[in-house]
Amino acid sequence: MNMVHHDRLLAGLRVIDAGHVLAGPFVGTLLADLGAEVIKLELPELAKQGSKAGSALRAVEYRNKKSVTLNLRQPEGQELARKLVSVSDAWVENYSPGTMEKWGLGFDDLAKANPRIIMVRVSGYGQTGPYRDRTSYDRIGQAVGGMLYVTGEPDRPPAHPGYMLGDYITGTFGALSILSAVYHRDHMACNEPQLVDLSLYESVFRYSGQLAPEYSQTGYVRERAGTVRAWSIPGDQFQSRDGKWVLILALSPNLWERLAKAMGQPELVSDPRFANPEARLEHVEALHGIIREWVASLDAVDVYRILSEWRVPFGPINSIADIFDDPHYQAREDLVTVEDPLIGKVAMPAVYPRLSHAAGRVYNPAPVPGQHNREIYQELLGLSEAECDRLQAAGTI
Repeated sequence: MNMVHHDRLLAGLRVIDAGHVLAGPFVGTLLADLGAEVIKLELPELAKQGSKAGSALRAVEYRNKKSVTLNLRQPEGQELARKLVSVSDAWVENYSPGTMEKWGLGFDDLAKANPRIIMVRVSGYGQTGPYRDRTSYDRIGQAVGGMLYVTGEPDRPPAHPGYMLGDYITGTFGALSILSAVYHRDHMACNEPQLVDLSLYESVFRYSGQLAPEYSQTGYVRERAGTVRAWSIPGDQFQSRDGKWVLILALSPNLWERLAKAMGQPELVSDPRFANPEARLEHVEALHGIIREWVASLDAVDVYRILSEWRVPFGPINSIADIFDDPHYQAREDLVTVEDPLIGKVAMPAVYPRLSHAAGRVYNPAPVPGQHNREIYQELLGLSEAECDRLQAAGTI
C-alpha cells in the first residue's frame, strides 16, 4: 500500500497555551508533538532570566511550542490575548476558577472574540460545585479521585505514585477534548463556542475502572493490598540475587504451570495448596515465598532468560537508568536527544503516540521565553515594531 506521508498531522490547528506548571501545558504538548501550532504565553520577566528560565521539565513539556511573553494582568495584555483568540482554534488555561473572568478572559469574553473558540479549563475541582474555590495540586487530585486510597500496603498509610498522574491524565483528556471539539465543529458545521471543564479529581476518578459499579451493587470498598492482587495469583515483585526487582504474573492455570516448570518445580502444580486459584490465594504467602527464593538464587538476566523461554509474563521494574540501557527502548526509539537552548543537550521521551504516516517528532526544542514575540505580534496580529517596543517597555510583553 502506498501511503502519503505528512510531516504535521495537526497542521493548521492553532492553540493558545495559557496554562502553567503541568496539567494545562501538557494539553498543548501532546498537540504540538503532532504538528499543531501551540503558542505558549509566558510572563515577561522570564525573558530576562536567561538560562535560569530553563529546566528539565520545561525542555520536555514546552518542546515544539512557540513562546510569547504576555502579562494577562494588564488591560493591554488582556486585549492582546483576545486578539490571539480571534485567530486561534483553542485556548487552554489552568488558573483558579474565576481568574479568567477577572481578567476579561472568561468563556463569554473569548466567545465574543471568536464565536468558534474552544476553551479548555483545568482546575482541581472544576468550575462548579462546593469545592470549586479550593486550591488543589496533582497529589490532591489523586487523593480526592480515589487513587491514593487503594495504593500502598494494607498496614501503611496511602502511598503516592512516583509519577504526576493527575496532571498528566488531565492533560491527556484536555487534548482529546480539543480534537473532539474540532471534529464536531468542522464536521457538524457547528458555529458555536465550546467549553471544556476539566478537573484533576474527575480525570483520576475516570481511571478507577469497576470501583464505582462494584460499590453501587455490593457495597464493596476496595482497600490497599500492597503489591498483591486477588485476581492475579501468583503475582508480585521479587528481588534477584544482584538486587534487581522483577514483576512476575502467572494468573491463569496454564501460566502457573509454565512458571512452576520454569523454576524446575513442576510438582507445585499438583500441590493441594496451589492446585486451584482459591487455594493459591489462601496460601499466597507460601507460594510467593517459593518464587521469591527462586528469584533470589539467580541474577536478573538469568531470571529474564528463563521466564522468556517458558513464556511466563514478567517485567523488570526499571529505574530511569535501566530504561536508558534497555535494548527494547532503544529499538523502539523511545528516547530522543534534543539540543535545548537553555540547558543544553538533553534526552527525553520521544513523541507518543506515533501514527504510521504522520508520526510527529520533536520539530524544535523548547523555546526561549518570548522567542516568537515578533513573529506572533507583528506577523500574525499585525502590530508595528514601535507598538511592540512600547508594550515591551510597559511590561506587557
